[in-house]
Amino acid sequence: MIPLQSAICNLQSAIIMKDYLRPHLYTLPIHRAMLRAVEARLFAELAPDLPEPIVDVGSGDGTFVQIAFPGKQVFGIDPIHADTHEAQRRGVYAGLSVANGKALPFPDDHFASAISNCVLEHVVPLDETLRETARVLRPGGQFVTSVVGHRFPQQLLGTWLLNRLGLDGSRYGRWFNKLSYHFNTLSPQDWTARFARAGLEVVSYRPYFSDAALKLFDFSHYYGAPSLITRKLTGRWLLFPALTPNLLWEPILRQIYTAPPGEDGPYYFFICRKP
Repeated sequence: MIPLQSAICNLQSAIIMKDYLRPHLYTLPIHRAMLRAVEARLFAELAPDLPEPIVDVGSGDGTFVQIAFPGKQVFGIDPIHADTHEAQRRGVYAGLSVANGKALPFPDDHFASAISNCVLEHVVPLDETLRETARVLRPGGQFVTSVVGHRFPQQLLGTWLLNRLGLDGSRYGRWFNKLSYHFNTLSPQDWTARFARAGLEVVSYRPYFSDAALKLFDFSHYYGAPSLITRKLTGRWLLFPALTPNLLWEPILRQIYTAPPGEDGPYYFFICRKP
């Protein structure tokens, strides 16, 4: 093998092997870190092939794009002022707008690609937001999104425990969805239909995150509750990232991060295309 080919292979291996778990453990409480790390890996695998400019529908505080899309020309929109200001301070977006998804401040066919990470389950109105996303996307452009599925409330630890005790675990699932502002937890077939209604065809989808991982995710919400106070008082999830106890959880979370996808799961990763 000639040196140039060897260098290319080494570069490809480095891209494939890039770790997205450790950066999240230094920035987020563990329930967010374990989920966002898996999602970052899924999106980052596609990032080199997504043409720019890219619109991020529901850009939040910018942590996700900073880790998964470094150096890409991404424009973010989000209705929450505080999160958008934090994203602006990170300096990772080419542009940011405080806007509602049902009225995107961009012309038709403006973006080559679109992304949205675990946002659509929170969106009301959903159909209008999907239509707007399709409108600003160029013909042939991809829309890559992760979403909460219909099995999410059924597979939570609280739901499982209550059912084991002979109680109605579905009440816990409904409560957790309400607490999380989950308005759209749909099956793959229903998500596909909503995308089609907006003018987006599904190229592929896959489940991610196992039922066992979701139970740990549920438990770790309570373990990580103090981070909510830290976030409220300082604007950061972790007060001293270098000393975070999150790293003690890394061996367990690493197994979740590297686990292959199952036949089904509580979340779905969709690749759509505008015809």
